[in-house]
Amino acid sequence: MKQTTKTLVGLLVLLLLAGGIAGLALWAGKDEQKKAEAKEKSEKLFDFDKAHVKELRLSKDGQLAVRLTKGDKAWKLVQPVEAEGDDSAVDSLLTSLSALKQKKDLAEEKDLKAYGLDQPQLEVRIQLDDGKEQGLQIGTDNTFDNTLFARKLGDGTVRVIDGYQKNTFDKTAFDLRDKKVAHLDDSAEVRRIEVTGVKAPYTLEKDGTAWKVNGAPADGPAADRVASALKSLRATATASETAASLKEFGLDKPKATARLTVGAGKDTYTRAVMVGQTKGSATSQKTYAKRDESPVVYEVDKQIVSDLEKEPFDLQNKELVKLDREAVRKVVFDSPSGRVEVTRVKNTPPDGGLPDEVFTVVAPQQGAAKKWKLSSALYSIASLRATAFEGAVPAQKEMAKYGLEKPKTVTVLGEGDKVLARVRVGAEKDNKRYALADGFDKLVRVEKSTVDEWPWTVGDALDAPPPPPQASKQEPSR
Repeated sequence: MKQTTKTLVGLLVLLLLAGGIAGLALWAGKDEQKKAEAKEKSEKLFDFDKAHVKELRLSKDGQLAVRLTKGDKAWKLVQPVEAEGDDSAVDSLLTSLSALKQKKDLAEEKDLKAYGLDQPQLEVRIQLDDGKEQGLQIGTDNTFDNTLFARKLGDGTVRVIDGYQKNTFDKTAFDLRDKKVAHLDDSAEVRRIEVTGVKAPYTLEKDGTAWKVNGAPADGPAADRVASALKSLRATATASETAASLKEFGLDKPKATARLTVGAGKDTYTRAVMVGQTKGSATSQKTYAKRDESPVVYEVDKQIVSDLEKEPFDLQNKELVKLDREAVRKVVFDSPSGRVEVTRVKNTPPDGGLPDEVFTVVAPQQGAAKKWKLSSALYSIASLRATAFEGAVPAQKEMAKYGLEKPKTVTVLGEGDKVLARVRVGAEKDNKRYALADGFDKLVRVEKSTVDEWPWTVGDALDAPPPPPQASKQEPSR
């Protein structure tokens, strides 16, 4: 046999061996996968699609405790009282039931009484839309290894599951009922809020995407917090299903009443939430709430009173500067120390990566600027907010009273040196500084630490401080 033929035969043998090994590995992998799937299937106690569940019942010590039915869109609590269900809570319970696994089964054990399964402590039963039922009965705890004894409905096999699962299924009617006091969908948009009963009543109203308070520009984040507090207000307990006596809950003369105008798609509707408090010390006092179209009184967290009780300043617009950072081309800092001009450009790298923001000092001398310093200053200018209002913009003759006759001034410019924003900073009062901003019709105070950090001198702005002046050389004496 020629050497070439021997080589080819050897390669063929090696290929066949490699193929055989790969085939064995593939077969072994598939076999392991099948074993894992079989193990998963044997451990999993239920096989149902939670979307097809139409009824959920919880029984405790043989007595029906909670019953819910699925409507067209949402769950309804029908026992022990009629109420809206908490869809997310019910969904969580059904998810846990559908995924429940056993740790092992005691196939040889037939004495259900020994495991507390002749009279189960807890039973979870579901009915599917085809009328079939599935469920779980839970017996006694095994404190030795923190497990529970359980069995499936219609199945006599005693099974062992993790002990923590008891908390998953041991729910009360309150756990599974809707606890949102205003009863608003997460997607609902609150467009108007009228709050009365508080020391300074107010009305918040959406104007496009912005809020107004009593017809004037409002503090957007503060208004959003009021709307969010009402939408997310949840009961911590049910105080009364009928509210026979509002006085008992401090609701005959509420601490606050919030009337909401709500948009859901093209539809608009109104809803009112009343908040009351009982008399007593801070520790014994309780806070209650109810909505206008429901007789149910809920106990709620007392924080809602603070969320609704606002001073006028809390809700007034405090945003001094409206600035698009990408439009900025130059920032000028004027102070008694002189004038500092800094340009801003964004350079796109040759490889097409993210543009790099570059600041350059151009006056009173040229050089690279401290990027972190200028970037931080530009951010704080754009986000500058008033910490107090001092009244209307003072007349020119009164500017000296506030240190604004010769103020420090920052001016932000865009293309063609168009002024985008200007802020004048004056004297200090109570660790704040007086300030005026173009386009804002009030004298305000701002945080001293914020504006004092801006690069008012060329030494603050330059990446490398300018060298100290050198003494002039003198001619040697002769």
